[in-house]
Amino acid sequence: MRIFKNFGQALRGLRLNRGNTFLMTLGVMVGITSLTVIVAIGDGIKVKVLDRIANIGFGPESFSVIAGAGRMFFTRSKNTISMTLEDAEDLLALPTVRLVVPRQRKRMQIINKREFTSTRVYGVTPDWQLARGWKIVDGNFLSDSDLDRKKRVVVLGATPTRKLFKGKDPIGKMVRLQNQFYEVIGLLEEKGLTESGYDPDDRALIPLTTSMSRLTHETHLHSIKIVTLNPSQVPETIETVRQVLRRNHNLSVLAADDFRFITPEGIMQWVTESEQALNRMLILISTVSLLVGGIVIMNILLVSIRERVREIGIRRCFGARRSDITLQFLFESVLVSLLGGAMGVGLGLAVSFALKRFDVLPTHITVEPFILSFVFCTLIGLIFGIHPARKAAFLSPEESIRSQ
Repeated sequence: MRIFKNFGQALRGLRLNRGNTFLMTLGVMVGITSLTVIVAIGDGIKVKVLDRIANIGFGPESFSVIAGAGRMFFTRSKNTISMTLEDAEDLLALPTVRLVVPRQRKRMQIINKREFTSTRVYGVTPDWQLARGWKIVDGNFLSDSDLDRKKRVVVLGATPTRKLFKGKDPIGKMVRLQNQFYEVIGLLEEKGLTESGYDPDDRALIPLTTSMSRLTHETHLHSIKIVTLNPSQVPETIETVRQVLRRNHNLSVLAADDFRFITPEGIMQWVTESEQALNRMLILISTVSLLVGGIVIMNILLVSIRERVREIGIRRCFGARRSDITLQFLFESVLVSLLGGAMGVGLGLAVSFALKRFDVLPTHITVEPFILSFVFCTLIGLIFGIHPARKAAFLSPEESIRSQ
């Protein structure tokens, strides 16, 4: 009962001192507003990047194994010829794997009469389209017959199509790769440049067998794309794939992997590194703002105590204990902080919606800002309210009631 009574006294005190209450909420409100907006922007960037990654055929249930040691897209090893079709066949036999797409890759010049451009030429299997979910806007994709017969056919991305044919229909036309002519049988759907400047449309696809026997004259693979049965199986499958490849490549226990993995989460971290650094700096600024708000609450409460000395003295004379006075002012501090937090979350959500509505920055609203604001505001109220509360509680009742 005493707790509820002290809570009621705290509400009454805040209501009677509206000016002080408003000033105390401002500092916390500004800090929580900025924190809410920063979290929303960070989540918005993550969602946008993941959507973009999925759009170019890299869903959460898939990952790639690239030949050569290193990190992500950067190799630090010259041994990039260890991955073979036998590896791909062994990986396809794993129980958690749905699709395996072995690939060769080489950047080379592709020519159409007087027009030419440099593009990434991939040797792939027909399962590439299933694994990437990439639509064909005209013509057909590579078939099992093309693979078995090592046919010289090519599926073009939007970028080489635009540069080579200048708006004309390329289906059935011949293009030249290393003095060999290939028939254009299909066109890939255009995806557009990513935010990092990568062009997924700058590619040409030919049968893997044709690439090995007619183009590169090599049997090793550049990479293997793996699609699992379920996104939750990706971490487990990566470890199994690592064990299989290390065994196939006869690597000793102390030897480093001669391959590396690329996952959607890894791409997202790599793309958003600069944004994450900026977010950390802004979160630090928001935290400082919240600390300043807490100091404002403490100082205004100390001023308020000097103005309410008689009120405190009367409460003590009528039986209020020191713990009651402490609780009253702690409640006031926490309530003011929570009120500022609620106002900050509301303003932060409004700013986040406005940023998304006018396409200024991507934002995504989650429950995280609400939890963070509640935790931060409660801590600020308790930490910066304890000193004023104890000071009020230890005032002498006799001197307090005699004060003017």
